[in-house]
Amino acid sequence: MKIVIVNSLYSPHIIGGAEISTQILAETLDTVAEVHVITTGGQKRNAGITSETINGVTVHRVPYNNLYWIGDAENHGMLSKVARRLVDIYNPLQIATVTNLLKEIKPDLVHTQNLSGFGAGIWTAFFKAGVPIVHTLRDYSLISPVSSPISNPLMSGLYKLTSLGFSKRVSAVVGISSHILNRHTESGLFPNAEKLVIPNAVEGDIVAGEKDFERLPLRIGYFGRIEPEKGVRELVDAVRSMPQEMVDQLYVCGEGKLKEELSEACRNDGRIVFTGKVKPAEARELMGQVDVTVVPSIWEEPFGRVIIESYQVGTPVYASAVGGIPDVVLNRSQYLFAPGSSGAIQDKLKEYYSCSAEKKRTIQSQCLEHSRKFTKQSLLEQHTELYESVMLQATGTAKSVNAFSRKKIKADVGR
Repeated sequence: MKIVIVNSLYSPHIIGGAEISTQILAETLDTVAEVHVITTGGQKRNAGITSETINGVTVHRVPYNNLYWIGDAENHGMLSKVARRLVDIYNPLQIATVTNLLKEIKPDLVHTQNLSGFGAGIWTAFFKAGVPIVHTLRDYSLISPVSSPISNPLMSGLYKLTSLGFSKRVSAVVGISSHILNRHTESGLFPNAEKLVIPNAVEGDIVAGEKDFERLPLRIGYFGRIEPEKGVRELVDAVRSMPQEMVDQLYVCGEGKLKEELSEACRNDGRIVFTGKVKPAEARELMGQVDVTVVPSIWEEPFGRVIIESYQVGTPVYASAVGGIPDVVLNRSQYLFAPGSSGAIQDKLKEYYSCSAEKKRTIQSQCLEHSRKFTKQSLLEQHTELYESVMLQATGTAKSVNAFSRKKIKADVGR
């Protein structure tokens, strides 16, 4: 079987979890099918399409065919960004480019991911080519061009209207959480699509970090962007108002517009350490060393990758009850708190502080076991089953699982 995956960016151009998850999906599917990725590149139209192989996956980078490349967004102002997003609504140059590429690849199925840089109008190219379309919802860009679907009602309304029409061509839609799926289907999108939730796979060995469960006070970790919508300010306020007998250190790992302000506010509190951006391996090591990870997001997180990463090293997570986070967290009643409340964060930290060493050991085991639900093996099984269903509906004849067996499933899938 030949599958085309479409995403705004692809390795080595990574700006967030969507690119990581898309690469994991592509490389996992490559164990059982021929996989091509279509993504946008930084080259202008006259440079044409470039192709390369990354970890067995053929990656085609098409010209950005817009005001600028999405991978260069940091160098452009708000007006330029709005204009680029308006072009995204329907970009005939991009549609024509992808149409020609499809004729060369001749896929059996197309699986689209984030479409910024392409626009939902790209679905018309696949539909006209008679190729079944699966779409995974990884952000809110189909109903809002900005980070949160409640931020800009006028732009959101325009995006919803155009996305709704194009989404009628999609055969199946996947949410990485029930929240993000409901957000879109309740807006009227994907009326003809099969609907289901398949969480992201999170790579990494499931091995507990060494901890002294008798040790107090607590060491706390935050891993992510230091932005207002991430709730970092509320976490810092919670820790600053707790006595040193309860909290020994808060490690804030990441960069963002609030870093300088919060660093200045905490200059007299040596317990709060701003590490800056750290490498993934370093972040994972620190996750294994802290007593708890806190994910205090205020905006509607589509998933919550850092939660699973923390569970993989046996560290519990307290997180805000918003977006797709409740789908991911170990125990909703025990580990969720109200978003935007430093007091609610304090209450949860005090709960863990009061736990016995034996209770903490039990929690560590629960975290490790829960993380096994988000493996590549599970991702592969759920997607191959979905593709079978979509192909059956498209052709009216059953496609055997053998359609995926041109390549033997590699032994490391799911490890």
